[in-house]
Amino acid sequence: MRKMKSLRNAVMLSMLTTSVVWGGTAFANAADVQEFDLDTMVVTASRVETARVDTPANVSVVTAEKIESRHYQNVAEALKDVPGATVLDSGKGAYEKTLTLNGDERVLVLVDGRRVNNEMGSTSGGRASYDFNQLPDVSIIDRIEVVKGHGGALYGSDAVGGVVNIITKKMDHSFGKVAMGFGSNQTRDAKAMYSIKEGKTGIMIAAAKYKQGYFKYKDAADGDTKRWAAPSSYNNEKVSLKVAQELTDTTALTIGYDYSKFDGFSPSDAKKIAENRTDKKTTNIYAKYDWTVNEADAGYVQVYHNKLDYYNQGGMEAKDYGFDAQQTLNTSENNKVVFGTSYRKSKASNDKSYAGGGDINNFALFVSDIWEFVPTWSLNAEARYDKHSKAGSKTTLSAGLNKKFDDNSHAYLNWGQVFKAPNIDNLYYDNNEIYPPFGSWRGSKIIFKGNPNLKPEKGDIWTLGYSTIVGEKTKVDINCFHSSLNDAIDWKQSRFVDPTDPDYDVYLGVAENIHKQKKNGMELSINQELNDNWDLEASYSYVHVRNDNNDGKGFVRDANYVPNIYRLGVRYHNDLWNADLFLRAGSGADKASYVDSSYVTLDAAVSYKAMKDLSFYAKGYNLFNKAYAESAGVSGASYKYPAQGRRFIIGAEYSF
Repeated sequence: MRKMKSLRNAVMLSMLTTSVVWGGTAFANAADVQEFDLDTMVVTASRVETARVDTPANVSVVTAEKIESRHYQNVAEALKDVPGATVLDSGKGAYEKTLTLNGDERVLVLVDGRRVNNEMGSTSGGRASYDFNQLPDVSIIDRIEVVKGHGGALYGSDAVGGVVNIITKKMDHSFGKVAMGFGSNQTRDAKAMYSIKEGKTGIMIAAAKYKQGYFKYKDAADGDTKRWAAPSSYNNEKVSLKVAQELTDTTALTIGYDYSKFDGFSPSDAKKIAENRTDKKTTNIYAKYDWTVNEADAGYVQVYHNKLDYYNQGGMEAKDYGFDAQQTLNTSENNKVVFGTSYRKSKASNDKSYAGGGDINNFALFVSDIWEFVPTWSLNAEARYDKHSKAGSKTTLSAGLNKKFDDNSHAYLNWGQVFKAPNIDNLYYDNNEIYPPFGSWRGSKIIFKGNPNLKPEKGDIWTLGYSTIVGEKTKVDINCFHSSLNDAIDWKQSRFVDPTDPDYDVYLGVAENIHKQKKNGMELSINQELNDNWDLEASYSYVHVRNDNNDGKGFVRDANYVPNIYRLGVRYHNDLWNADLFLRAGSGADKASYVDSSYVTLDAAVSYKAMKDLSFYAKGYNLFNKAYAESAGVSGASYKYPAQGRRFIIGAEYSF
């Protein structure tokens, strides 16, 4: 009861604060009025441009306008405001940021439709396969499409919880931007990008650097705000270069380069002060050839090479070589077929953890049929064949039924099969670390071993949803999902005393196929345009994750997930000002994994347009200065991975 009262009071405080600060200003700008348009085109859910109202899937879009108005520093921050998405920020320093969609870390990440997942797997040991710190800077992003639910029949392995597609800006005119910010904890944030279009050639280059000197947090044990005892500084540098050449009226060639360097200290526990240095560098190179046939049938072929160099008490290297080809055919006015093929080879090497090496490859064929079989009713049917070097061959199917009531509302039901091959860590990881006794401390032997006999994860996912716009000012989305996986992969960990040397404790982790995993959940979101100046957005998402480890206990709740997530955003905008208050809250967390069962946190962003091309901004994070965590882990009465405490950043941005 006390927790719910705190949440209610926080919501009221958020709305009251906004009213007090901005209530006296009333200059309308028609260009800034929030528009709800289900005719917005999205590409990720069906691999071709399709209006959202015709798409049988749960799709969210983060636009460039929203990225700019809230001055998101990176993609992970933008995704925190997406209903049904949870960013697992492991806290201080150079720790990775991973994403769950519908309570699943198995998320496929694309940049302009190009796969960037790391086949080595998460460096934090979870089921994720991408660190969102490595993505290109937000200054070059046109929109972020988030598809929640299965995507395996179109995209293959990793697309279990969903797909995130980072779509960069088009180089159809010349423009640029520079920005600089300064903030708490010795924060520096610098960005610069420029795009030029001359004739048939477009070039875009961007660079960014984010630096933070130390980490401060609110300790749940005693309520004090503390600076991390160990070094917790980190840097994140990014460079992107893209060149597009129109070869003819119907063909074009694009080549590009994305670089990211993420380095610093990532101490693993608030009670330990040992330095833990992390260096992570990505170098991605790609080329894409596009064509259009008959003014409508688009196709492309692309190749890419992704490389990750990772150092954390030892160096690792992961390489991915890939090839994709796709063609769209409009077979009739009411039918469209998309088909293609892909191949990728992945390899990881590390003298310490992959003494015998580790590599996999996968070849795939896919086809999708989009059919409006009667007016306002459409059916998407997909099939994919994968031949995996370790997981064998598998055909994956999916289908989505969509009912379009009008241009502003639709209902959908989709079903899809899951085929998730084990990653390189699951198959090959072999690490044995020994820490000898010291003083009164017992020694430790920490052993993690992959399993070359793992089976692929398989299962089914169902999603039912409805979206509508009421009175042109209120958009409502509601959906629910059910996921059932067999042979789900997890690391089974145990602790025991070494019988040959009782001075040592042994921590053993082995990759295994647990018996089953089930996920159920729902999502409700409402966007309301109050008037020309005020907008509201609110969402509630619920997820229940259960594992059956085939140990006779049946399905047991996975305590790593916070089941209830609430979001409330209030926005004011006019010709000169833009202000956002955004409240996030969670409840129902297991106290074995989280100190408190619930939390409330509030962020704010304000910008002022001083001149046509010059604006100033200020952001505040965790304004309540709450002790909470987004990633599970408890150390005594404290969070093992606490979120940062209250902090601020101010800056300026110039466009040209």
